[in-house]
Amino acid sequence: MTFLLEKGLNPEALDLQALLEAFIHEMALGLCGEGTLPMIPSGLTLSETQPKNKTIPAFDVGGTNTRSARVCFDEQGRATFQNLLRGAMPGTKGTVDAKTFYHALCETLSPNVKAGERIGFCFSYPITENGELLFWTKKIQAPEIVGRNVATDLVDALAAAGQPGCSTQILNDTVASLLAVYTHPEAESAAGHVGFILGTGTNTAYAELTDRITKRHGLPTGKLMPVNCESGNFNAFPKSEFDLRYDAESGTGKSQWERCISGVHLGSLGSILLRSAAEEGLLPTLKETLLNHSFSHVALNAFCSGDDTNLFACTTAEATLIRALLVPLYERAASFAAVNIAAAAIRSARARQKATGKILINADGSTFWKTNAIPFAQRVTEQVQNLLATYGYTCEIFQMEESPLLGAALSTLSE
Repeated sequence: MTFLLEKGLNPEALDLQALLEAFIHEMALGLCGEGTLPMIPSGLTLSETQPKNKTIPAFDVGGTNTRSARVCFDEQGRATFQNLLRGAMPGTKGTVDAKTFYHALCETLSPNVKAGERIGFCFSYPITENGELLFWTKKIQAPEIVGRNVATDLVDALAAAGQPGCSTQILNDTVASLLAVYTHPEAESAAGHVGFILGTGTNTAYAELTDRITKRHGLPTGKLMPVNCESGNFNAFPKSEFDLRYDAESGTGKSQWERCISGVHLGSLGSILLRSAAEEGLLPTLKETLLNHSFSHVALNAFCSGDDTNLFACTTAEATLIRALLVPLYERAASFAAVNIAAAAIRSARARQKATGKILINADGSTFWKTNAIPFAQRVTEQVQNLLATYGYTCEIFQMEESPLLGAALSTLSE
């Protein structure tokens, strides 16, 4: 469509191989403390021993919800989840202070914790390996928490709630998704392992050789350490006028890649696209609606897939045009996700000194699995396979049950 081409949105013109190479390069820079990707080492070194006959409390603080459970490993090391609880993520409906924030977390966690226990604490935001929050993503509004150690604060909040003496092993949710991959039956023989999340936000994790994480001094040598890429911050990609407008209206200069592909942003970006189209004379009968309303990713995805034909009061021809405008946005998101996954997969295999073989990829998140404006998961998988084939690898992409909670529990046993 001429309108989209003029605005710089043309998924078919993307050079995915060049993007992949740029992404791999930015990952290498991030390990040295340079570039756009934070590449945060988790501080964990991998243990090959799976827990047996053990129960571990686990807590997941996600983009939309908080969840807790007691993760029970049987004598074969198989995991089940007892007393799975869910709460709303504080700061998603408006600004909250620190007291309100931690009170909400404890409401979800406390029923699954005993005094003195060690908790696997999955926190899906940029943190240092010690648990200090660097900045919020996913539009969370809790400014008092930035710069504080959320692991220490949570332990203090639990003590105040009547559960003293607890400790936590904190990790990013994507690192937790990566750790869950190591329970896969083929994990030991795999060339590499990747944890990828595309839901409210997006991120990637893989295990890197500690010798290559040169920005951190004092790490053990010759070990594999999970790295939280914070891949939503990748910035070396061609941006459309819609991306630039979105960033000018509500951006901070961070998470520009995430703002192109994740669920919390795709609706806003799609709304800006439709608003721009209305401003330039497309869809004239819908101009007032498009100029004065914003639409969620869930709503736009349902409309484009045909699951909800009532989002816009429009003719069949107008509906066809709206889909023609929006579908390229989803096609580009799929291509960007594929590049993201393939880059982490290649670095993972190289860290294990594997020149060929299958890479296991745990993909979590509703945007990845439930977007059907296009066959999203299928499209990403095909593109990842094509990109990896150039480097001599194959892949398997799957979703593991409750992987943030599973990975959080496993993190308490890391070396």
